Amino acid sequence: MYDLIGLIGVIAYLAAYFGVQLMGWSPEGPRYIALNVLGPACILVSLSHSFNLASFVTQCTWLLVTLIGGVRLWRRQQARALAASRP
Repeated sequence: MYDLIGLIGVIAYLAAYFGVQLMGWSPEGPRYIALNVLGPACILVSLSHSFNLASFVTQCTWLLVTLIGGVRLWRRQQARALAASRP
């Protein structure tokens, strides 16, 4: 079961990369961000069964950077929407 969850994480990473590189997705788009949250989250679950420190650090860092980037993007979008709504 843990291996399956980890594989889902790998598929999420690869789908995000494939989407940006070959399908023209924006790296600021919601699909890309969601897949880059799902990927490390699933791999972290799989690591709870078979721990590997290097992979744990990589996944935590990837997740943290993605979440920070997503919050920053959301804040920029909110600021733009607010500026656009002002007369």
